[in-house]
Amino acid sequence: MSRISVPARVILLGVFTTLLLSTAAWGTATEVVLYNFCQTGGWYCTDGSMPNGELIFDAAGNLYGTTTSGGANGGGVVFELSPSQDGWTETVLYSFCAQASCTDGELPEGALIFDSLGNLYGTTSGGGLYEHGTVFELSPSQSGWTETVLYSFCPEGGTCGTGYFGYFDTTPLAGVVMDKAGNLFGPTYYDGIFELSPSGGGWTESRLYEVGWNDPAGVTLDAAGNVYGVAEQGGLQPNPGGYVFELSKSSGWSASILFGLPINAQGKYADGYNVNSTPVFDQAGALYSTTQYNGIQVNGGNLVGGTAFKLTPSRAGWKFKKLHTFNGKKKDGAQPLGPLAVDSSGNVYGTTYAGGTGACQGLASYCGTVFKITRNGTAYTETVLWSFGGNNDGWHPTAGVILDKAGNLYGTAEYGGTSTWSSGVVFKVIP
Repeated sequence: MSRISVPARVILLGVFTTLLLSTAAWGTATEVVLYNFCQTGGWYCTDGSMPNGELIFDAAGNLYGTTTSGGANGGGVVFELSPSQDGWTETVLYSFCAQASCTDGELPEGALIFDSLGNLYGTTSGGGLYEHGTVFELSPSQSGWTETVLYSFCPEGGTCGTGYFGYFDTTPLAGVVMDKAGNLFGPTYYDGIFELSPSGGGWTESRLYEVGWNDPAGVTLDAAGNVYGVAEQGGLQPNPGGYVFELSKSSGWSASILFGLPINAQGKYADGYNVNSTPVFDQAGALYSTTQYNGIQVNGGNLVGGTAFKLTPSRAGWKFKKLHTFNGKKKDGAQPLGPLAVDSSGNVYGTTYAGGTGACQGLASYCGTVFKITRNGTAYTETVLWSFGGNNDGWHPTAGVILDKAGNLYGTAEYGGTSTWSSGVVFKVIP
């Protein structure tokens, strides 16, 4: 590794923290690719390949993220991008599968977070002692970054150190969040919300809640340390389309459903189906999330589109408002997967995996978009800021975007770019 950058004072800007920034009015947006992956190492892509987690900033303006593959050992990387007058320089902070049988983890898919000392925390969906994922810490020093596995998840139907049995304790696809006491919280793919607590020089895992189903969505915390998350599908009435839940810390992590997506009398999901992105807060305490599908079928086929929605707390409960229905038509996006970002004016930003105007190497799904949902009083209007062209600008973003103080948006696209293998990009959309 050619360089080490240790932030003196880290801003905690994880994927699960909404960036509440004022932005100017948007005109025609421009996209700039900050980095093309797979520039080194040939097909092995030692600099990383296929980024699909949200980015975070440090106080100096450097960007940090993960790729699910590539690196010196092929198991994915944690990377840093540093700006200069000549562009952005990538530094691989850690390449996974550096240990036998990948006990250090492999395939990091979620976003990272910083603690106050500049340590990074994240998850891998594979590797570890039981080959079903890890929670890891990267600690900086003058000689480089040192990785420590804090917890290895159990195999399906097996047991590990905590004694849990079954599907709960396996395969984290999202990152983790940290409370004021240094405890870590996150979800696993097979429907579990966990807590890791530091104790006696190690970490103890606790099982907090089983949700109906959870794919890549993470969890978020409020100021009191309560945990908020989503379930893709409730499985049973009255919430077969999924739901948003809260785990109350003061009540011993008791769960309450804030809002669920029902099926209407016509057998359709008018408000969306598959709640699938990490819920985020705005300054007023409202929650925002997305659904992957919108209940509309094309030629009797699969559900398409998706929705963005807002939940506002009140004495009578949480009030639901649908902000936009994505249809993949007329240049609109389809299938928002990553978490939303909300500025101080209540405008909402995000990405869609498909839709837009650019066909991905001839594929009918098109390449995805970056969008803005503008708030005007109680009304919301969606605008596509950028449609990915499926070539050098990237395609199929699976993560959301973050904003800087000037209102520029930063994100990743899992595919595309200038490398031979179309291994993904880090991009910036400029108003």
